[in-house]
Amino acid sequence: MFFYCKKEEARNPAIDGWENQENFSAIFVIMDKTVESDGILDDTFKQKGEKAMEKKKVIMDVDTGSDDAIAIMMAVLSGQLDILGITVTQGNRPLANCVENTLRVLDMLEADIPVYAGCPAPMVRDLTPGRGANNPGGGVGIVEDGVEYTIHPAYLDLPAAHSQVQKKHACSFLVEAIHAAEGKVTLIPVGPPTNIGMAFRMDPTIAQKVEEVVFMGGAVDKGNVTPVAEANFFHDPEAVKIVLDSGVKVRCITLNATHSAEISMPQADELIALGTKSGKLAGDLIHLRAEASRKMGWHSGQWEAIHDALAVAAVLDESIITDLRRQKCNIDINGGFGDGQLIVEHRNEQDLSVNTYVSYRADGEKFFAMMKEMMAKGPKI
Repeated sequence: MFFYCKKEEARNPAIDGWENQENFSAIFVIMDKTVESDGILDDTFKQKGEKAMEKKKVIMDVDTGSDDAIAIMMAVLSGQLDILGITVTQGNRPLANCVENTLRVLDMLEADIPVYAGCPAPMVRDLTPGRGANNPGGGVGIVEDGVEYTIHPAYLDLPAAHSQVQKKHACSFLVEAIHAAEGKVTLIPVGPPTNIGMAFRMDPTIAQKVEEVVFMGGAVDKGNVTPVAEANFFHDPEAVKIVLDSGVKVRCITLNATHSAEISMPQADELIALGTKSGKLAGDLIHLRAEASRKMGWHSGQWEAIHDALAVAAVLDESIITDLRRQKCNIDINGGFGDGQLIVEHRNEQDLSVNTYVSYRADGEKFFAMMKEMMAKGPKI
């Protein structure tokens, strides 16, 4: 039996070992006509195509400040994801602020997606007095002449939320939703992964139903809260380690990748000019982040990395990450100068038993094009 691709070339799927690949249908585009084989109507192609059109089931885990908000908008407006729910943790701001900001974004988008409040503190790191000494200020803003410049405002500049947070705890939801889902679920933690780590501790068998975990987190030879640690991993390294050691496939969208795909201020203006609420919010937040970064001396303010949004983009289109390496990972949980540092094994990258993948570069043009396309789909101003 032969399958027909868009260019009307026939290929036998048994050749090249394709016969057992579940994603075979993604290679081909369904044609207008159903394929006939030996005079018998062949539904295989149609069924494969329908499977390819199924939305990927995901759960986002956020600590909504600025880049989380853009990540949520991209996920919702893409139309490509079946978002089972959004769980919230502390991180950029306290839990209550992050929950309210998450609800505000979803209300603006008129999106009916359940939101679950999770852990208000890291799993264990706060139990050690002085463990946060390497990052005493929190690193999200600066006050100058009585004015706060921050990359993560306490509350997003949106109307107060009218939707309500769910009563169920985020960790309970994670365990129940993953088990109840038809097929596997992709987890997208873009904040400190306390809720994810706790869910894996509550019920390690959920690993069998997780397609992959796509972290926004970690860095190789750099950091943004200490010289070697990225914020999300720094704020709950024990939770990160639980997931890394679980055996599930993990992709780390690191600072290396996010800073290779920074958004310029003219590009932020393009988003604002779209005339949508989503575009305006995204553009305004990028400007806000850039100005705060400039005030804190991080960079010139001409460009800004939108970290969390790149993690969502990588789920929507894996090719947006142009340098992804299969490397064994660990994380420093000892509480010293390296606390929260992603530790990457650079030897033997051909070891097929390794479950962790580290991103180093991304396609900035493709990333912005995707962001602009998604923001254009939001409600009109």
